[in-house]
Amino acid sequence: MSYVPIFHLTVPAVWVAVLLGALAASLMMRFVLGDKPGEWYGNAITLYILIWKFSYILFNFDYFLDMPLSILYFNGGLNGHLLGLAFVTGYLVLAQKKQAGLARQAPVAWLLFFLSYQTILQSLENNWVEAALHGSLLAVSILAIRLLVKRADVPTGLMLFLLFALELLISSLSAPLLSWQNATVLLLAAVTIAMYNRFEKKRQINRAGT
Repeated sequence: MSYVPIFHLTVPAVWVAVLLGALAASLMMRFVLGDKPGEWYGNAITLYILIWKFSYILFNFDYFLDMPLSILYFNGGLNGHLLGLAFVTGYLVLAQKKQAGLARQAPVAWLLFFLSYQTILQSLENNWVEAALHGSLLAVSILAIRLLVKRADVPTGLMLFLLFALELLISSLSAPLLSWQNATVLLLAAVTIAMYNRFEKKRQINRAGT
């Protein structure tokens, strides 16, 4: 794991990439879709980070009792990641019933977040070729979604699926294709695109009925 010096602290590069990626995706959403992400976005990011971080206590309780300050330096690891992912997925499914814009925004937000996260992380770890590939796909995704998402003749769900597939291919250059990281991308891509497609079908039905 790589670390980044911030003032007098040494912070894991993954943490920096997650926070900066979330911020970058939120800003880009305003340009890509023309509106800012709903409160669901901040809630989902916060929920994941809290569970991922504090699940360290759950999975390393004895060690935490011996050294309580270890919570400042460690997280729940893969188990914490999977637990946080499960909670976020459940939250998105439930929250879409009350927040109409979630289903439209979620797949775009997840794509932009992960591409931003990978670009920043690979840059912090001095993997410049991979950073350039992720960054290039991020630029292509921004332009494609911005120009094509409102066109009725373009299947947006399919376009998003292809962009996610390209990201998986790029990620597989440095990690096995069947890795937990790629599985995370695939799961949230499938869930959010399914939500988007359902949203679009309902909107088309409503238009046909008016």
